[in-house]
Amino acid sequence: MRDNLKDYVEGSRDDFELYPFDSDGEWKSISNKIGPSKGKNDPWKISGIAACFAAIIGCTIFFMNPVTPVNGEIAELERFYDSEINYKITLIKGKLNDDRILNDVAEMDAAFAELKADLNDNVDNEEVITAMMENYQLKLQILEEILSELEKETSEEIL
Repeated sequence: MRDNLKDYVEGSRDDFELYPFDSDGEWKSISNKIGPSKGKNDPWKISGIAACFAAIIGCTIFFMNPVTPVNGEIAELERFYDSEINYKITLIKGKLNDDRILNDVAEMDAAFAELKADLNDNVDNEEVITAMMENYQLKLQILEEILSELEKETSEEIL
């Protein structure tokens, strides 16, 4: 049960080869049409390899140091409280020339630095994050009370 087409091709092979074929000459002709082969120092190849290495290094750095949403939220809260506290301190400095209050704020900052060091040890520790936020709120509340007292004194002096 041989295939009839296959038998026909094998029997008529000489009829199919009407023109002589010089394989070496034809391949040289094709190579010349394509163009000369580029050397090993192809700038596109080198830049492609460099881009791959840069992408691998970038991905490695990104995945080795992930930024968690908790860190982003903490940073946003820190910026908010820091700006509010700095504003209140500026107002107090303008109304009062007493460094004792600023020294007390500096002590609170030292306590906060300890909390921040604890947070660096364990980023997901909810207790440390809560303590940090309470510290910010307490500091802001104290500064607001100082400002309120200073405004009362100023209004009493005017009357």
